[in-house]
Amino acid sequence: MLLTAAFSRTDGVVWCSAFAVVSFFIISGNLLAITVFALNKKLRRKSFFLVINMAFADLMLGALSLPLFIYQLGGDSKLWTLEWNFFLGMFYRVVDTVCAQSSIITAAFIAGERFYAIGWPLKHRSFARRRAYYTLIVLVWIFSIAISAAIISSLYQSVNVSIHIWVVYAGALTVIICGCYIGIWIKYKQGGDLMRIQNRGMTQNKRSTKTLLLITLVVLLSWLPLIITNTISVYIPVNHDIFLFVNLLNFCNSFSNPVIYSLRIPEFRRALFSSTRYIGKPSVSRLAATSTAVQLKVTLKHNVDLRAFLQEKEYREEMDETETELRA
Repeated sequence: MLLTAAFSRTDGVVWCSAFAVVSFFIISGNLLAITVFALNKKLRRKSFFLVINMAFADLMLGALSLPLFIYQLGGDSKLWTLEWNFFLGMFYRVVDTVCAQSSIITAAFIAGERFYAIGWPLKHRSFARRRAYYTLIVLVWIFSIAISAAIISSLYQSVNVSIHIWVVYAGALTVIICGCYIGIWIKYKQGGDLMRIQNRGMTQNKRSTKTLLLITLVVLLSWLPLIITNTISVYIPVNHDIFLFVNLLNFCNSFSNPVIYSLRIPEFRRALFSSTRYIGKPSVSRLAATSTAVQLKVTLKHNVDLRAFLQEKEYREEMDETETELRA
């Protein structure tokens, strides 16, 4: 990677402050999304599992990776003494690479899952079980670790080779995400089968279309500049300010996700306001847990198959989720 000469202390203060503000919004936004999900039973639906997984990956980026990036940036601009050793550098590379890959891979899985749900709704309902989403989450982290291992190992051999690997991979995921959301938008525009089955009105149709277009636009704005800049840096020097700007833009995607998914999804918005309204009141989830414990005690007392009991409980929960989605 070819970069121009280092910048001044004033530039360092400006850039460190900008990244610190972004880090604050990433942590607060994703932590809020995860908290709302954890405190509200209605949101513990399988359709939100991937969204929360991406929020967790973005939270790790804002809480661990970005502060180390700021620390290194401030040291390079002589704002403070930089004490950077091999282990700290390796920790930063692993956390930053794995969490960043997990975020974009989860975004691709969400796009593909939504495209499948709208294109083939009946097949999706028969496939979309909790275990399927758990498997997807495990696959996200397996792929993230595998891709990160390839990128980091090639980095110590040749920076240019590492950049080429990352550019091809990130570019492919960006195309997949945008392609899926464009396909969903076309389906909404044409008034597909899912729209007729669910009997949604024009207002909901417009809102969904705007949300999907906004997601696609954010993905394009946050990833394409970084991909293009890294590609160019292999062949010609890139100005430090441009390099930092595209990285700042890419990090902004991590706090835009909870804004888009949490504030534009009605269930998240209602849960957010209800959480602040009912603080201090008895928790419904605790009552549900007590009921489950009583049932479990009866089950053990009568020597009933525990595994069958839990499977039946999971099946009833999935049926309730399916009925809720059909009524939505």
